[in-house]
Amino acid sequence: MDYPDLEYYDKKYNQKEEIRKHLKKLTFYNLYQKIDVDFNENIVSEECDICNEKLNSIANAQDELIKLCREVCNFILNNDFKHYCGGTSCESSCFNVKFRLYDRVMEINQNPDNINSFFDALQIISNLPDARLKLCKITNINLNKSDFTHFKYLYEFLSTFIDIRSKISEGHSSDDKLYCKHIKEFFRFFNSRSKNCTNRYTCKYYNILDTIKTKLKTSDHLNFIYENCKYVKTECPEDTNINIDIPCLKDNEDILKTPKANPDVKNGLNILFTAAIPVISISTIFYIFYKFTPLGFWLRSKVRRKKNIPSPINEEKYHPSYDTNFKITDPDRRIYNIEYQ
Repeated sequence: MDYPDLEYYDKKYNQKEEIRKHLKKLTFYNLYQKIDVDFNENIVSEECDICNEKLNSIANAQDELIKLCREVCNFILNNDFKHYCGGTSCESSCFNVKFRLYDRVMEINQNPDNINSFFDALQIISNLPDARLKLCKITNINLNKSDFTHFKYLYEFLSTFIDIRSKISEGHSSDDKLYCKHIKEFFRFFNSRSKNCTNRYTCKYYNILDTIKTKLKTSDHLNFIYENCKYVKTECPEDTNINIDIPCLKDNEDILKTPKANPDVKNGLNILFTAAIPVISISTIFYIFYKFTPLGFWLRSKVRRKKNIPSPINEEKYHPSYDTNFKITDPDRRIYNIEYQ
């Protein structure tokens, strides 16, 4: 199976391949790739015949399992583990190597006896004087297929979350959205497992569930997700209440409904504003001319006298003979020229 395994995603979700391509770029999965490449090196060594001796005797022996055993044998004999780690990261890198190997084994064979025989062979090889992989002993994780699968999803998220967070920006780009959707799908999975794993003594992945919950709650990680992924808390499937620890997530509808400015309207307003500037400027000039010049004073006087015409007379109904203060200078003209006596 290709990694990362995203089978826990909602079946309706159709962007798994896009997300998988992005997740493969993370440091954690880069190590997976390096391990797989080194496992596949074809180096013939007599010491690796131990794999055939141990696995040929098991029921339903599989060539693929023997082949993997020989590949890991070469890995143990020819690789100094310092090649995979630096400083304090060696411990986690060692577990990642064992974890990746166990995942490969479970893809081939889930029979506990066969798996025990597989790791017994590798244990013998690890103790050989020629073995270079001294700092990281290959051991059996001892989980059944179901428990291991759940543990794997939890462990991989825990190992990659900080790297994922560093790749999410405030810009909410298409890449950001893919990382955010991965977090959203994982939170849903996390809650589905939490409901079925309530006892540390009976549930094999109880401790890692608790570690993830503590890590996310005791920092600003949740707030970062809400703000940068544009998510809000919601009920998980088949639940009636929101989980107060690690909630399920949904898109923030208030943000999604915020209308975006129509570029055509915006351009129209800009054109209107630009066209209005000279009109406003001309109006300002006329106002100054009207208010503060001798000619403007004369015009204002004319307007004030015109306003003395008795109401409700308007300009259309007004006839000069109604007012003795006015006279007609040219009675033959249709348009009257009125002036003060």
